[in-house]
Amino acid sequence: MDWWLLGALICLQLFGLLALASATFQTGWSKVLRQGLWMLVGWGAFLFALRTDPQQWARWAGWIYWANILLLLVVLVVGHEQYGAQRWLRFGSITLQPSEFAKAALILTLATLLTEQREQLREGNILWRSAGHLALPFVLVFLQPDLGTSLVLMGIWLGSLFFAGVSLRRLMAVIVAGLCLFVFGWHKGVIKDYQKQRLLAFVDPYSRANREGYHIIQSQLAIGSGGLWGKGLFKGRMGKLGFVPAQHTDFIFTVVGEEGGFVVGVTLRLMPITGLPLPFFSAGGSNLVVAYFLLGIAQSIAVRQRRWMFAG
Repeated sequence: MDWWLLGALICLQLFGLLALASATFQTGWSKVLRQGLWMLVGWGAFLFALRTDPQQWARWAGWIYWANILLLLVVLVVGHEQYGAQRWLRFGSITLQPSEFAKAALILTLATLLTEQREQLREGNILWRSAGHLALPFVLVFLQPDLGTSLVLMGIWLGSLFFAGVSLRRLMAVIVAGLCLFVFGWHKGVIKDYQKQRLLAFVDPYSRANREGYHIIQSQLAIGSGGLWGKGLFKGRMGKLGFVPAQHTDFIFTVVGEEGGFVVGVTLRLMPITGLPLPFFSAGGSNLVVAYFLLGIAQSIAVRQRRWMFAG
């Protein structure tokens, strides 16, 4: 086993539960208990991935890809709408977010595609093939609309190409083309007005201090008030007084920063606000289970690599 990876996972899990408890204890412990149950499901996903031969995912790649597309289509047709977006599937009291599973599906299937086409990695055609592989899930996630996750999918694609060995010259050409498409989408209305306002607020939040910039300003104030060492567990005030919204989900790092004194991320205006959860900290099951699953795959690869090295 890679004990450092396992130790980091356990530490993240414990710190995440503490941060969530601090963000929500005034309204009871239901969210913490619910998160604990999702963590148990996550450990199940971790063990399943650990026990599965990594090469098996390549054999299942076609099924995984189209099952992912089907889920994303279903959520567009009958998904649960919340906060102006249709991103969730509801089964009684359980809500799932298929776009979170799309991240894992793209990682597995894109890795399979690039491995099968490794002889053509220096050719331009691999960019078009892999871009076609990305296109369907990217468009379906963007239509929900979920700009943050669609950008993550784009990042997975570029990162996979880079680690597969595609030349930097081709990758830079892709990035420039992507920026041109973004500018085109901005002027032609593909990027919605509220998304534009969030991006503009990222550049200058004080010009929209009472609207789109409010979240960023308040989160920075919360983290800044914690200083280097923080105010101490359960002693943060900004979120508990209602200044920072969504403290148990997208803005949970403000709890960590205010009470623990740490430094990173969206809540410090290093990235625009796009509704991305902080793994192992933000409340919610889909992202959590996917994170456990992917770490299970990493652990599975580590275990088998060491076994092969020992056998050799």
